[in-house]
Amino acid sequence: MDESSLEEAIKTYSAQLQQVEVALSAGLGSEEQADLLKLKEDLQQLIELTESSLVSVKKSQLLASLEGPSTNHSATLVPQETALDDEFATFYSELSEDSSEVKQTSEPDEEEEVDLSGTKVCAPYRTSWGTLEYHNAMVVCPEEPEGEEARVRVLYLHPTNKSMKPCGFYLEDKCRFMDNCRYSHGEVVCVSELRDFLEADISNMESGSACLAKHEDGIWYPARISEIEGGLYTVKFDSLLLKEAVLEADGIIPPLRQDDSSSSSSSDSEDDSDQCDAAYAKVFASRDEDMAQVNSAEFCGWEAHTRGIGSKLLLKMGYELGKGLGKTLSGRVEPVQAMVLPKGSSLDMCAELTQRKTAAAIAKGNPASRKPKAKKKKASTSTRHNVFDFLNSKLGGTAQPASHSSSSSVTGVEAYRGRKSTKRSLNVRLFQATEKVAQVEREIQQLTKSLSRRNGRDAAVVSRIEEKLTASRELLEQLRAQEQSIQREQTKADTHKKMTEF
Repeated sequence: MDESSLEEAIKTYSAQLQQVEVALSAGLGSEEQADLLKLKEDLQQLIELTESSLVSVKKSQLLASLEGPSTNHSATLVPQETALDDEFATFYSELSEDSSEVKQTSEPDEEEEVDLSGTKVCAPYRTSWGTLEYHNAMVVCPEEPEGEEARVRVLYLHPTNKSMKPCGFYLEDKCRFMDNCRYSHGEVVCVSELRDFLEADISNMESGSACLAKHEDGIWYPARISEIEGGLYTVKFDSLLLKEAVLEADGIIPPLRQDDSSSSSSSDSEDDSDQCDAAYAKVFASRDEDMAQVNSAEFCGWEAHTRGIGSKLLLKMGYELGKGLGKTLSGRVEPVQAMVLPKGSSLDMCAELTQRKTAAAIAKGNPASRKPKAKKKKASTSTRHNVFDFLNSKLGGTAQPASHSSSSSVTGVEAYRGRKSTKRSLNVRLFQATEKVAQVEREIQQLTKSLSRRNGRDAAVVSRIEEKLTASRELLEQLRAQEQSIQREQTKADTHKKMTEF
């Protein structure tokens, strides 16, 4: 090799050595660093060898120019040059392979190191009761990946509760509570869950529109615009504990939960559909007309008071969100309402309360339902038979008096049999009345004891106890009267039986 080729080779090796040093400073894995260190040593040795060969070539050229050409010297120089050429060729091949590996390893690292810090995004937030919401947020810093999925830490721009509000001391690295802080130190979310940032559009807002307004404590509460004047918005918070506030345009944003009317009118636009995705859980619109009634209520609305385990179990069992229960998806969407009963009430009292509520609901739905009952009672009293009617029917006597209507065609035997079948119901009613009387008497005794203990201590408590005691005594009188009426009915039934059996 001549002098120029050796100098070019030295420059090439030096450039490759710089690339290897840059790759080492990038902070790769331990195995890749070991390979790069070995490659660096080889390059340094190669540069030293090339420089020494360059020096020897210069010396030989200088000697040749001084002594003149000689055949012996040229004969010995040719095999040396061929040996050097072979050695350089092998080094070039190894160096090209190593440099290609360095480029391949450095390219994905550069792709992974895309910095998202300071980027505004729409990030998910899981509430304490299990609901998934999307809020506008800003990426603070990257976090350790979970498996192959990259993660980042975000801070929410419009916090709706204290757990979302950024901690001021955390931003200054002075917070002493760390994980126990009641304010937010950032939420770690996966990059794949992030969405595009949603700009707040308040151009369509007017007086009476619902919104989220920023309070003095930095939290955004649901409110309603009461007046707009000169670019200032007077808002009234939904909470009665918060006073009215006058805010600028940057102090209000559209509500996360859109009204049903606004969502239905803007269902054709794609932008509004994106806003619906960022809102709370809503009912999915059904395409079938049969499902219109089922999906009238807001789906999963009860989970505002739970931790969402019900929906998770339903999803595991194959349930589709927003549709009715059952194989044909025509079942109920609304939850079964629980009925709170008085403390210490018996099963009989619970059953009676349930029957009363059912009867009241039926009577409310059908106001004319009480009139036929009254007529039926009058008809039953008018068709009551006596002993003479029974004797006439047995002896085959004359027909019934004309005063009886055609509907009252029941004979005395049938009436007797009917009373025999209702004897059990009379016994049950008498037993229930006796139990109620005993229960009310026990309550009166307890109230009397508590009144004697609190006598002269607290006038307000004593007055309440006296009111309860008076009400209990009135109820006891009513129950005793009911018990006596049932006993009279039993006595009449027994007397009728004695008079009709011969």
